[in-house]
Formats: sequence, structure tokens, C-alpha cells
Amino acid sequence: MSIFGSLQMAGNTLSAMQIGLHVVGNNIANANTPGYVRERAIFTPAPVQRIGNLTLGLGVQVAGIEQVIDKFVETRLRDAGSDLASAEVQEKVFNDLQAIIGELTDVDISSALTQFFNGIENVTDGPENIGIRDLVVKDGVSLTQRINSLDRRVEVINADLSSRVQSIATEINTLTEQIRKLNLQIVTTEGGGTTGSDAGGLRSQRAVALTKLANLVDIKATEGKTGSVNISLNGELLVFDGTSRQVEAASVNVNGVNATRIRFVDNKSSLQVNGGELHGVYEARDNVLGSFLESFDQFAATLAFEFNKLYSQGQGLEGFNEITSAARVDDPDAALNQAGLNFTTTSGSFQVLIRNKKDDITKTHDIRIDLNGLDGNDTTLHSLAAKLDSIDGLSATVNLDNRLVLSSETDDIDFSFGIESPENESGALAALGINTFFTGSKAGDLEVNGQLRSGSRAGAKFAASTQGINEGTQNALRLVALYDDSLTTLDGSSIRGIYDTIINDTTQGATISAAVADGFRVFAGTLEASAQGVSGVNLDEEAIDMITLQRTYQASARYISTLAELLDTMINL
Repeated sequence: MSIFGSLQMAGNTLSAMQIGLHVVGNNIANANTPGYVRERAIFTPAPVQRIGNLTLGLGVQVAGIEQVIDKFVETRLRDAGSDLASAEVQEKVFNDLQAIIGELTDVDISSALTQFFNGIENVTDGPENIGIRDLVVKDGVSLTQRINSLDRRVEVINADLSSRVQSIATEINTLTEQIRKLNLQIVTTEGGGTTGSDAGGLRSQRAVALTKLANLVDIKATEGKTGSVNISLNGELLVFDGTSRQVEAASVNVNGVNATRIRFVDNKSSLQVNGGELHGVYEARDNVLGSFLESFDQFAATLAFEFNKLYSQGQGLEGFNEITSAARVDDPDAALNQAGLNFTTTSGSFQVLIRNKKDDITKTHDIRIDLNGLDGNDTTLHSLAAKLDSIDGLSATVNLDNRLVLSSETDDIDFSFGIESPENESGALAALGINTFFTGSKAGDLEVNGQLRSGSRAGAKFAASTQGINEGTQNALRLVALYDDSLTTLDGSSIRGIYDTIINDTTQGATISAAVADGFRVFAGTLEASAQGVSGVNLDEEAIDMITLQRTYQASARYISTLAELLDTMINL
């Protein structure tokens, strides 16, 4: 080999070391860059040269620049990120739900329930005191307001989650488009895998985008031979080489309920997700909050109907001169149990007590409710009005809003309601909203009947008696016992038991979700540490590599200097 060949070999070495130092410098510069993957120069021996019987090496060459990455760990890390994102959404929603419920505080519903029923018990100690009855009404208003407020606040979280679904759809489109473009750039830069080098910066950008996308939905990413990444979601392609599919948020019917879901724009099929933030949002909205709202509505409806069934059988200190049913029917000629009432009525009876205030004589009239569906003569709102209107001293009509209107025919007459035997309870008065304490059928519209809230003596109509107007407090005692009594209509549970079950289920769900999220955090943290151990930039290691490359560069420079001296000697011969 000539001196000039040796000089060329040394020059190649200097060039290779310069490239190596550039790679080290790039690593150091990106030591704190999120998602950056450490790179390394791949040095290989240069091709050999045969001179006579000798085979001489021609130095070193840079075969390529590659990212240092464990693709198996990175895939597991993305999967763990999807699971963690889903779990953390559910954990947060449970925490928010517990904060809204505010159990064991001075403003929780349990406290309001206890205060309300304790107030009813106080009526039995002072049956003639209208002020005590007014306090019961105020406690009832406070209870319904807390129920309404809790329902509204949970609905706000529910609406926020639906809004988040729309945001996620936009983010998915942005990320898939970014990955599509990066695919094209990477394939072009790497020459379809023919250059032997990785497009490090572009690949790092794509890895960050893939991680963000995996945090939204549980994707599967597969890299082809050309360097392009294909992304699928439960068998549906999101990105394929240089193409991507768009998604959109739309209102979709799920189990009879309209909910905001994400679907593909092209074929309108919904995204099937088992992980990622979107999965967590679906679970939190449809199952966590959905189940809570359903149970809470059931609690409110049970409180209203069961309380009203007893309450409507009683009488207050004063009777009614006029009353309009709080509930309306869809069809006044349909049987009451098919007329569109929120609560179901059954066959039974109730009593109407007509009192002549002048001579204080009360006449009792039995009203039969027939809903057996056998004789074609089931009770309708019109037929019920006719029965009531036939009572001397009482007028009954159905107004244009399909509500029952009752009124005294003279100022000397007032009326009230009762029942001969609790076993004959039909629930008709409670379902129609006549002589009831509560109105509404779910948590959002539960209120205290306006007849008990308007007028200076409205509380006098609180139905504490079963023996007649201003006669005893037997109904109040029955209402107090209702709080803890096991009810056959509730499969042996009580009103308190229903609410306690809601609280216990929420607390248990919050505990489980926190434990699951903690487990995923630990697992994701372990994988992140493993990935950083391989792909992360260690400044100490980079310093060692830099010194090694520097020493090699200096030695090659010294080698060139020696060759230059030899060349000078040869020239001077």
C-alpha cells in the first residue's frame, strides 16, 4: 500500500470519528427532549485490499446511524399507557363523584333525610302546632334541593365527558395525519430501508405521536420493511403506509340511550376500544355515572312514590277546597295503568272524606279503582272523574291538560282523602299527584308539592292523621317508620337502604378504581424505566463515548502527521 493510500485511510478514520462525535453531540443536545431515542453510529471495517499475498485493511467506515431501542418494551409500554389512561379517567370520575356526594358532611343527603324524617316525628309531639308542620315542609324542600343539586352536578360531569369524546375524535385525526406524513418522510429519508440508517429525528417524532395515540385508544402498531408503520384498532386500520382514515364524533343509540361515540367517517362503524382514554371516558360516562344516575333516579322515584302512597291516605289540620293533580295523563280515556303516568297504579280503592264545616259532620265515600283488565271496564281518568263528581258536595273534571281537578261545591264544604285498609292501596292518588307531599319522578325534577309551599297556612294541610281532619297523628307515625321499614315493593329493602347501597357501591367502586390505577402506574413506571435504560440518553455514557472518539481522532491525526514526515523524507531523497 502506498503512503497516499495510508493517508486516504487515515482521512476516512477522521471522517468516521467526526460523524461519531456529531451523533454523540446530538444525543447530548436532546438529553431532555421528551420522546427522544438515543442514536449510535455503527462502525464497521472498510473493505480490504489484496497486495501480493497480503490482505490489508482499509480502515473504518460508518455503516449507518441507528436508534438504540427495544421495540418489544416500547410496544408493551404503549399498551400499558393505554390501560393506565383508561384507569385514570375512571379513577378521577369516581373521586369527583365522591366529592359531589359529600357523604359524612353537613350538607349530604343522608343528613337531609334524617332531618326530614326527624321533623315528621316532631309533628307527633305537637300535632296542633302549624309551625312544626311548616318546618317539615322546609326540611322536605331542603332535601329535594340537595337531590336536585347532586343530580345536576353529576349531569355536568356526564356532559363534560361527552365533550371530551368530541375532543378525542379531533386529536385522533390530528395524530393519524401526523403519523401518515411522517411515514412518507421516513420512507423517503431511509430509502425504503436501503440506506442502513434510521431517520432518527423523524422516528422519534413518530414514536411520540404513537404514544399519544395509544393513550387515546388501544392501537396496534406494526412496522413494515420500508420503515412505514401501519396502525390498527381492533382489526380496523387507522393508518396504512401513506394513507389514514378519519373519524368523527356522533350521537349513537347504545342500548336505547343516545350517547356521543366516535365512528369512522367512511363506513360509519363505531370504534371498538378496550383501552386508552376513550375507553375510560366511555366506561366512566356510561357505566360509572350512568349506573349512579340510574340508581339515584330510582332512589328519588322510590322516595316519592312510597312516601306519597302513605301520605295521600292521610288528612291534615285543614281540608281542601280545590286541588289539581300534579301529574297529567297522555290519554284520559286509557286505563290509568296505561295512561302514561310515571308510577304504576293497581286495582284497589281510596276514600274521599266530605266535611260540612258548619256542623262538623264528615261523610266517607269509597272510590274503587278497577285495573284487572278483564271486564273491559278499567278505571280511566274520565271514569274516575265521573265517580268523584257523583259525590254530593264535590265537583270533579278533567281539564285541557289532562289533569284531574277537584273542588268543593260550596264554601261550607272541604274534602280530604283516606283509605279503609292499607291492603287496598291502589297508588292512584300518589300516581296522579293528589294529596301528595312530593311531585316528580326522578332526581332532577323531585320537588315538594306546591300546595304545601304556598299560603300562610299551607303547612296545616300536612297529612299527619288517618282518623280525619285534625284527628291524631297516626299517619305521621307511619311516615316516620317508612324510613327504615322493609318494603315488599323494594324486595325487602328500605328507603335508607337504597341510598346506603348507592353510597356503598360508589365507595367500593372508587376503592377498586384507585387500586387498579395504582397497579397500572407501577407497571407503566417499570416499563418506562426499562425503556429509558435502553433508549434514554445517559450523559456519563455519552462523555465516555466522546472521549473515546476524541482519542481515536487524535491518534489518527498523529498517524497522518507521521505519514507526512515520511512523505517529506521521500521527497527529499
